[in-house]
Amino acid sequence: MSLPVAPADAPAPADGPQRSSLRGAYGAVGFMAFVELISGIHQGFLPPLLPELGSLHGTSAGAVGWVVSMQLLSAAVAVPVLTKLGDMYGHRRLLRIAVAVTLAGAVLIALAPSMPVVLAGRFLMGPLSAWLPLEIAIVHDRIRGEGARRAIGLLIGCMLAGFALGSVLGGWVQGLTGDVRLTLLLPAVLTLACLVVTFRLIPESVVRAARRLDGPGFVGLAAGLLLLQFPLSQVATVGWGATRVWLPLLLAALVLGVWGWWELRTPEPAIDLRALASLRIWPVMLASMMYAIALFGSQSPNSTFLGTESSHSYGFGLSASGIAWATLPQTLTAVVGAQLHTRIARRLGLRGSVALGAVVLALGYGAVVVHDSDLTFFVLAIAVGGFGNGLLSGGLPSLVAENAPEDQTGIAAGLYNTVRTLAGGLAGGVFAVVLGNMVLAGTDIPAATAYHLVWGCCAAAGVVAALLALFVARGGTTVEEKKH
Repeated sequence: MSLPVAPADAPAPADGPQRSSLRGAYGAVGFMAFVELISGIHQGFLPPLLPELGSLHGTSAGAVGWVVSMQLLSAAVAVPVLTKLGDMYGHRRLLRIAVAVTLAGAVLIALAPSMPVVLAGRFLMGPLSAWLPLEIAIVHDRIRGEGARRAIGLLIGCMLAGFALGSVLGGWVQGLTGDVRLTLLLPAVLTLACLVVTFRLIPESVVRAARRLDGPGFVGLAAGLLLLQFPLSQVATVGWGATRVWLPLLLAALVLGVWGWWELRTPEPAIDLRALASLRIWPVMLASMMYAIALFGSQSPNSTFLGTESSHSYGFGLSASGIAWATLPQTLTAVVGAQLHTRIARRLGLRGSVALGAVVLALGYGAVVVHDSDLTFFVLAIAVGGFGNGLLSGGLPSLVAENAPEDQTGIAAGLYNTVRTLAGGLAGGVFAVVLGNMVLAGTDIPAATAYHLVWGCCAAAGVVAALLALFVARGGTTVEEKKH
């Protein structure tokens, strides 16, 4: 495998190193892959421990849901801010800060004497979502073309593998220790290792954006994203008609409207909306939202379908561990897809690889709409969808990075993560309403047709994402064109 790198004699600013040699690029990608493996473990480790954490602090199941929501709220603000600052001051520098803040959050969660302190720790975990966009920016600063795509695929594959490992590791370590506080110290120790890696073994990026901080732009963006993310995290429990859902959404629309007006008129905006509006970027962002609808919107419905007793005319009555094993192939095929996307892109082009992944994702969900009564078929179908997920998770960030202006790679990758999270939250809320209203007569159990509607929407989102990827192919530029 060869990773073409930028010329070694490229100029560097006083505070940045020269671009690395081929061997240095290999090493940097390998160390960042380790960091992403730990990132994935973080994301998979905590969910199985939420009941134990709630019991420890005497918190209800509904309140424990805030443990997940708090990190999403923080990430909505942290990711665009950290990635933009990375474009301005160096992506490794901001990666170090993001890892250090995440470490503080992990330690606080493990040692917290009460649930409010746990929530504070989870808020500090928001920068975890900025690790990957900052690493993608470092990759594209040093490596070009197929080598960069391969490196990004490796990073994402390690993150997905880490997620699968973390979901198993959390329960296993808890079984050994019997103490959730002691168990939660493990990801903190792993994060400390990541911090050492970022200080010793990952190089700094060279390209810099203008060093003028658009303070009002960042404040407006943070306020708008918080007002969006908060109600989306509440929809599943209180519904769309609740005041704490529709009022923040209305305020978010107002704040983001004013923010957009400001960004279009300031000379050095926090987010270059004109660049995002180009044919090279907006179809990719919209495709990532469609991808998020299928990826995040289906997770809870898939689990509840697998766990529903078959006496209700559908479902398989699986236990929590049974559901984990049934969905594991989906994660494993996603890892494979993320690793193979470069080879497929070599034959079909990057946009063709993304379109293929979206079609495969749609086929997987379309299959369970047609036939959902056999467990083996169900597991195989969502595993097929998982392979499409892997192609998309590897291809879309590469597509964003290659089409973004060279000095805005970090913020473009960060916005990709942000819009994906928001779209996933929106889909989760909509699908929760569908499952809550289309129920079996005389029960609160969702009808099979509700699940079919959810999966049908996921399949349709995949088709739309494929069309958008092909649309980018007509409007985008190649890496070679971008370099000239």
